[in-house]
Amino acid sequence: MKKTGRILIALFVTIMITSAFIIPDGTPLNDPPTNIPDSVWAIFEISCYDCHSNDGNGMAKAKLNFDKWNSYSPEKQLKKATNICQAMQDQKMPPSKYLKKNPDVAPSVAEVIRVCNWLGEIEK
Repeated sequence: MKKTGRILIALFVTIMITSAFIIPDGTPLNDPPTNIPDSVWAIFEISCYDCHSNDGNGMAKAKLNFDKWNSYSPEKQLKKATNICQAMQDQKMPPSKYLKKNPDVAPSVAEVIRVCNWLGEIEK
C-alpha cells in the first residue's frame, strides 16, 4: 500500500509540474519574440504560429521558427521579415490548403499591411 501511495503522489506531482507549462489548448507556453510589436505578433500568433513554432510542421519551422526568432541575427530577422511580408502579400502564407481547414486564420488586408509596415520600420 505504501508503494502504491508513493507512486500515486509522484504521478500527481509530475502532472502538476507538467500542467504548469501548458496552456488550456495544449500549446506549450513560449515567450513572444522581443522585437516584434504586440500588434504584429498577434497576427503571427493567429496566422503563422501553428506551423512556424517548435511544435509546428517540420518544413515550415525549418524555414521560420518564431520560437527561435530571438536567437536569429538582426540580418536574419530582417530577411525573414522580408520573406514574411512578401509571402503574405502574394497570399502564399498561410497556404491555401491550411486555410481551407482553418479559414478564420487568414490575415486581412489591413493585417498584411501592418506586417509589411513593421518590415519598413526594422529596415531603417
